[in-house]
Amino acid sequence: MLATLARKFSLTSIKIYTLCNAGYDNGSFEIGAIMSFEFDPQNPFACFVTQSPEMKRTVDNAKKFAMFDVPLLIQGETGTGKDLLAKACHWSGLRKDHKFIAVNCAGLPDNDAESEMFGRKVGNSQTIGFFEYADGGSVLLDGVAELSLNLQAKLLRFLTDGSFRRVGEEQEHHANVRVICTMQESPETLLEQGKLRLDLFHRLNVLRINIPPLRQRIEDIVPLSEIFLTQISQQLNIPKPTYSAEFIHLLQQQTWPGNVRELYNTLYQACSLSGNAPLDSKVLSISAPEHTTIETGQFEGLSLQAIMDGYEANILRAFYREYPSTRKLAQRLGVSHTAIANKLKQYGISK
Repeated sequence: MLATLARKFSLTSIKIYTLCNAGYDNGSFEIGAIMSFEFDPQNPFACFVTQSPEMKRTVDNAKKFAMFDVPLLIQGETGTGKDLLAKACHWSGLRKDHKFIAVNCAGLPDNDAESEMFGRKVGNSQTIGFFEYADGGSVLLDGVAELSLNLQAKLLRFLTDGSFRRVGEEQEHHANVRVICTMQESPETLLEQGKLRLDLFHRLNVLRINIPPLRQRIEDIVPLSEIFLTQISQQLNIPKPTYSAEFIHLLQQQTWPGNVRELYNTLYQACSLSGNAPLDSKVLSISAPEHTTIETGQFEGLSLQAIMDGYEANILRAFYREYPSTRKLAQRLGVSHTAIANKLKQYGISK
């Protein structure tokens, strides 16, 4: 059934899930190329590890937000599990008996995107878009800021009253769906970069969830590793490996820019290389972060604020040479353009 439904849409960036198949094979939900979580549609949030207070608070909020029938905005770095959280909210919510359609906005080419969203009519032939097809259910727009600003304006109109026109047709149609959107960067950063319409942001920003990066939920690394090592050992048909305290300590020291997905991939490689030996630092593709020795004498007479200001100024000078425009520098450092401009002025930094 899934293959037949998928052929209604020409793009692989659109995935359709219904309660009968839930988009899972053997109860698993795919996160990356090989990484999966066990997912129970009857208990959608059970797959989340919440030993850390930050992640527990995130999941608790998601459980509450799942029961509302308004737009939901999920923000988090790559690999944090935004799609999985969106799925859990759908199957815990009022629309769980209806379709859930996941759309990768970055994979929608400009010339087809509007047709895929709202449908098209050419002569006597017509096709429906994914909003109309999901009527009664939920649509996940993964990376909504990847849509063109023109398409964002049409999405805004749809969010206002559920009305839309198919491409090539003047007649108005309506669809009743819950829209869930995800973003890797903060909406404020995307607004500053001109990638997100302000009016669309205010329409979407009804309920908002920020998923913490893995480096801010260190308590979850051990239970996540246990789950992943069990899954990986079954996939590789090897005994579940043991590991040392040093091994875990090294994992906990990492910044994990790829977050949970990167942790999984790191453990997969470690298991592939270890054979039946316990996991240690030798089989990891990572190393302990270097620590700089600080000579306190160089800060004689300086307050903590003065020391931090000096360090910040040096960092900005170094990055400004590589990113010689305030907008590029702001984007690289993940702060607003205004904040960067003020800092450069404060420290007298110029090209």
